[in-house]
Amino acid sequence: MVEFALMLPLLALIILVIVDLGWVLRETQILENAAREGARFSAQPANKVDTTQPNASIARVQQFVINYCNQENLTVAASNITVNQNFQINVGGYNFPASEVTITYQRQFLLPGTGLLPSSQMTLVGRAVIRNLY
Repeated sequence: MVEFALMLPLLALIILVIVDLGWVLRETQILENAAREGARFSAQPANKVDTTQPNASIARVQQFVINYCNQENLTVAASNITVNQNFQINVGGYNFPASEVTITYQRQFLLPGTGLLPSSQMTLVGRAVIRNLY
């Protein structure tokens, strides 16, 4: 019984670290999916930002990504989402126009004061590039 009492804090710490890493992996996957969906949305002809599309805007693409993240209970600010509709993909020496969406997210650890890690937060990044359909 004494051995169990001595090992219980260590086992609890290990379980919390495993749970925290699971959440980090989940949130990384959500950011990747949101970036991919945002790039797909941005690559549609109706979302090309120019003078011929009055309803298209970078803010509209950012809001699409924010809505996707909100569905997964992940709060991302528009300032952490970058959209580049002039990205170039090089395929076989030919350049194709593409949309690039990058999301940056600061995640706090469950146990920031353990002293095992140099920081109490981690920066997660999701990035996707999809060829424009316009």
